[in-house]
Amino acid sequence: MASLRGVPPRMWALAGLIAATGALCLVAVLRGWISPRTLQELVAGSGGAAMATYVVGIVVLELLWMPRMWGLLAGGVLFGPLLGGALSVAGDLLGAALCYFLARGAGQAWIAGMLERHERTRRVVELFARRRGLGTVAVLRVCPVAHYTLVSYAAGLTGVRPLAFLVGTAIGILPGAAVYPVAGSAALQPTSPLFLGSVAVMVAFLVVTLVAARRVMKR
Repeated sequence: MASLRGVPPRMWALAGLIAATGALCLVAVLRGWISPRTLQELVAGSGGAAMATYVVGIVVLELLWMPRMWGLLAGGVLFGPLLGGALSVAGDLLGAALCYFLARGAGQAWIAGMLERHERTRRVVELFARRRGLGTVAVLRVCPVAHYTLVSYAAGLTGVRPLAFLVGTAIGILPGAAVYPVAGSAALQPTSPLFLGSVAVMVAFLVVTLVAARRVMKR
């Protein structure tokens, strides 16, 4: 209880934001307010602001803990693989930076103080967050099991340096931004060689990234 009394107000605010967005995500999915087609429908009805709407939509979806894959596939359907991939990278970087800096400003100092009491845990966090922050973030971004939004919050709280976080995120999201929009752009022709080939590449990509991430994290 004493440790809880020492939690700064901004940390409570961050916890409230995470809880609120998580609850809203659950309700929205269960009630059908948000689906994989929601972003496509919003962008299609936004006229000349389509690209801006798409980027903002990705940021909102990530704040609401929605799968990053939804935005990637929608980008391919709406803008084609090249422009869709580029816009998804912009949205993903903005969403990641927003979550990271919210967490960093709210709780990094408090987390650092907590870790000072646990030397072994502090050393592990320092190793991954400070010395290998870029590589750790890049691996977690590539790994499909690591939730995109959670990684952003965790990186901010544990003290990953801003430049390492942004560069690691950019590196880690590029493979998905190259693969998934291609599948999305060909989704209207599900029997076409392009769609079937892109799906095969996606499956292979998932398997390879899972194996690679597991080996890197073991080291």
